[in-house]
Amino acid sequence: MELNVIYNEDCYEGIKKIPDKSIDLVYIDIPYEKTKSNGYYSGGGAFGVKKREYQRNLRDTKLMDGIDYSILNELCRVMKKIYIYIWCSKEQILPIMNYFIKQKECFYELMFWGKTNPTPTCNCKYLSDVEYCLMFREKGTLIYGTYNTKSKFYISETNKKDKNDYEHNTIKPLELVENHIINSTKENDVVLDCFMGSGTTAVACKELGRNYIGFEINKKFYDIAVDRLKGISVQDRKDINKGQQTLFDYL
Repeated sequence: MELNVIYNEDCYEGIKKIPDKSIDLVYIDIPYEKTKSNGYYSGGGAFGVKKREYQRNLRDTKLMDGIDYSILNELCRVMKKIYIYIWCSKEQILPIMNYFIKQKECFYELMFWGKTNPTPTCNCKYLSDVEYCLMFREKGTLIYGTYNTKSKFYISETNKKDKNDYEHNTIKPLELVENHIINSTKENDVVLDCFMGSGTTAVACKELGRNYIGFEINKKFYDIAVDRLKGISVQDRKDINKGQQTLFDYL
């Protein structure tokens, strides 16, 4: 597959085209799995709801949320050495850790994004003020970066501007994604993101001199990600389209 391209296709099929041991790092933000307790859903937060909707609508799958864990085997196949970051829900932590620690015997880290302005909640659950990122790496891999990029927790407000600019409810802070990529790759390495969303991983790679391969099944977010790599926000695209229509009407 070509480098520095986002493919508008199902990653479960697209990944089969990637050669063995050709990827330096996998960075994914998977659809969250959630459970229902006392009439309320947990584990979803802001992240995952939209992804689950279009995964159900556009992919022939029996999964109601989350991922088909068989893709982990494919991810391990394409990595030169296992080196992966996975954003996931609380419910997904245990099965993912069991896979990479018990089966693959990887080193691991638990990382967190703490939000200073979470959405208010009722008296039956804690605030959704934390999102979880799991990092796994095989023996022989290194952690690069600096003192300033290696913190295991990141504190910020919910990134409302990015959500408005790219209309994606689950978007992660670009700085945080860049820190992880800096810590785990060198220039010209290849990063794979199977759930590209609005393109944050691709933008980070472009700015840091890394190569990327991405998959995004949702056409709306695929278009947004491609535009974003060109420096075009959703509002910019609306203005461009409006201008083109006005010119067409004039002619």
